[in-house]
Amino acid sequence: MNKRGSNAVGVRRYNERLILATIRRLNGASKADLSRITGLSPQAAVRIVESLAEEGRLIKAGKRTGGMGQPSIIYRINGGSGCTIGAEIGRDRLVCTMLDFDGRIIACESTTTSYPSPTSAVEHIQRFAQKHMPQLREEQREGFLGFGIAMPWFIGEWREEAGIAAQQAAAWAAPELEEFFQKELDGPVIFENDGNAGALAELMSGSAAGLTNFLYVHIGSFVGGGLILNGEIKRGKNGNAGALASMPIPQGTSTDFLLHAASLYQMITSGQDEHNPAWEAWLKRCAEALAFVIISANSLLDLDAVVIGGGLSHAQLRTLSERVKNTIQKTAPRDFFCPELKIGENGEKAPAMGAGLLPLFFTYAPNLISLLKVDAVASLTEV
Repeated sequence: MNKRGSNAVGVRRYNERLILATIRRLNGASKADLSRITGLSPQAAVRIVESLAEEGRLIKAGKRTGGMGQPSIIYRINGGSGCTIGAEIGRDRLVCTMLDFDGRIIACESTTTSYPSPTSAVEHIQRFAQKHMPQLREEQREGFLGFGIAMPWFIGEWREEAGIAAQQAAAWAAPELEEFFQKELDGPVIFENDGNAGALAELMSGSAAGLTNFLYVHIGSFVGGGLILNGEIKRGKNGNAGALASMPIPQGTSTDFLLHAASLYQMITSGQDEHNPAWEAWLKRCAEALAFVIISANSLLDLDAVVIGGGLSHAQLRTLSERVKNTIQKTAPRDFFCPELKIGENGEKAPAMGAGLLPLFFTYAPNLISLLKVDAVASLTEV
């Protein structure tokens, strides 16, 4: 086997992803910018940019004047060169999104459901695709990257809280579930935990842009979370890293789980009016529980930030964040470094957006870990 040739292909693929990710983050860059920021040699940056432009993935978006020499040509992602479809399958709703190649929303539809079955979820996704795909230009349809599916890994658990029957829950535990989606949907299918998908949305198109290590907290019907370390989704051995719902929290002289303190299913009948005593009681308990979890998590991980998002309004999230911060300041040990608390920008759509970003992320985002599995690092800037 020619390991050297294999390594060269892997490094070039990594560099292409690096260029695309950098342009996406900067919303446009010149070849010189890309060489300087990525560490690629000017010759390598030129070759990769021109290749991606020839493929239609990049477009020229104007010139930057000033300084010495000729004006610099600015390149941006060509959103019209492809698309993805994402679906968030929740216990009480199903949200479908269509994104362009630049990760921008083309279409989004949300349907309230008592509890979807795998069959009804697939049928809903198929109808969404059949409705919106024909509206795209041929180039964008041909550049379709696949489907992203975001859902709780244990969607059938916590049945008492969700109000679902055992038979309904069992359908989501079937061993052939992934194969069923792959067979029924016309294109590649990537599955991800809904909390991780929400974290990905904030990383690529939200308040966590530029961060490499953060914890995402999604305040939804059931609280969830995701963990980003070194710019990558951290899944753990069983794919369950960042599963905040089952995090233990103090409850008097005993313990409880974050699910029971920071989930909105408890507020369905009470409402979220700021003058409602039930809402105020929930907010107080939620802030105290989140502060405990953040202190615990950050003592272990020393994160850049914690992003709090989900189904609450921006004002409500801001109030919750301030209360969490105040509680941390009162209760954290002296040697604790409080991470920055940020408000998510994508709201309750974050998991569905993240689902749509999955095919884009796994196809075109740089993955240094996979690169390091080959002996190619020395030639990183030369390919």
